[in-house]
Amino acid sequence: MQRETSEDPRLTHSELGLAGVAGRMSKALALDLSAKRVALLACIGLFGAGVALMPMSGVTEGAMTGLAIVIVTVALMATSALPGLVTALIFFALALATQTAPAMAVLSSFWANATMLIFGGLIIGAAAERSGLGRYVARGLMQKFLGSYFKLLAGVLIGTFGLSFLLPSTMGRLAITIPIVTAICKEVGYEPGSNGYAAMVLTAVAGNFTTSYAILPANLTNVITIGAAESLFGPQLGYIEYLVCCAPVLGALKGATFLALLLMLFPAPAPLQQPPAAPLPLSRAARRLAVVLGATVALWASDVLHGLKPGWIAMGAAVLCLLPPLGLVRLRECFDVNRLSAVIIVPAVQGIATVLTHSGAGGLIAALISTVIPLHGLSQTLGFVVIAVTSALVATVATVVGAIAIVTPMLGEVQAATGLPTKAGLLAQITGLQAPLLHYVATPIMVGIAMGGVSPRMAARMLVPLAVSGLVIVLPAMIGWLRLIGVMQ
Repeated sequence: MQRETSEDPRLTHSELGLAGVAGRMSKALALDLSAKRVALLACIGLFGAGVALMPMSGVTEGAMTGLAIVIVTVALMATSALPGLVTALIFFALALATQTAPAMAVLSSFWANATMLIFGGLIIGAAAERSGLGRYVARGLMQKFLGSYFKLLAGVLIGTFGLSFLLPSTMGRLAITIPIVTAICKEVGYEPGSNGYAAMVLTAVAGNFTTSYAILPANLTNVITIGAAESLFGPQLGYIEYLVCCAPVLGALKGATFLALLLMLFPAPAPLQQPPAAPLPLSRAARRLAVVLGATVALWASDVLHGLKPGWIAMGAAVLCLLPPLGLVRLRECFDVNRLSAVIIVPAVQGIATVLTHSGAGGLIAALISTVIPLHGLSQTLGFVVIAVTSALVATVATVVGAIAIVTPMLGEVQAATGLPTKAGLLAQITGLQAPLLHYVATPIMVGIAMGGVSPRMAARMLVPLAVSGLVIVLPAMIGWLRLIGVMQ
């Protein structure tokens, strides 16, 4: 009997092949065309069009168009109304078609440090899994932190925080820790999609990112914020002074808050208790990869000497992993549709700041904030709160990088109105930025959850309460600590 290949005999084999490919892509992109979703998309589109067409006097040409593009993009990301890849493509299409920013400036994020680190990190992670090196390191770490679920999560958080002192790049730490953490999950029985798996990955990603605000060079946000303030107001904070001001609250208290929320929001069974076993011998491929990673870490840690960006170092390591003489991994083993989407989504998020800057929309937002918020007559404490909350809210719309560009010039005005020292205002801005509301706000979190295979929806379960706690618990504690050490009155 001839086997039927389709319910519809009119379909040819070519059409069946195309239909299969389309079906797989549609499934991977998780397209949802329900009535509610279509209505949501229509509302977002109409609101964006209304903002673009809104008459505004005294603003630069293209500012309202740029603002509309940013609002539509952020709304689509925040609501997950469309898959992230589709949203990113829509952003690039709108930005390039309207010319709100130079095309090369918008597209330059494709070869930026973060994008290169994603690409290289995915290849390095695949090589660590294929060679067995990730599992080898994971088994070594398990012997110390396997006692309980809390102990395992605390071990990951403390370990990644310690690594923050050695590696000055959050992205570089992700490239090292994510393969190890996913290997540990396999060993202890936490399958992808489970609470235990998500909690482990989020600890290595969001936990490390937020606590790294305690160390000046450990987070690019710190460096950019300090640099922007120095260009406007002169030198403000050195390494040790910054550590004294931030480590007790943004490091210790933030880490404790993170773990408490994680245990409440992601309950999971205790990790599988396995009897201690003799260490597995490293394969030749794993030893070769260990040498490559050792050289990579050394280059990351010494970036002050040579000036190479972490992303380009990661790409160099990835190329070595792909070369036939080493034979560590094949390219087709490194990517799937979801992970490769990050290579498009992250440049789109970085492009938001570019559009805000070049279109003049960023200046428009800053002017509106200054008009809406009455500063005169406020105390230093209230001035600190205004800067922190404003930074957090603006970052939700304009991402962290955009928020720095918009809020930093306001510090002088806040100082004149409230008497808040510029140094304290700078720390207020950093305190606000350490509470990202959603994944797209901070590029390292976007990269980390993509590498670890955690969905944005699951990440939001942790990030939203974490952001609230950052403003309700961490912000008052930061004010109290800075008043105690004399940075503000």
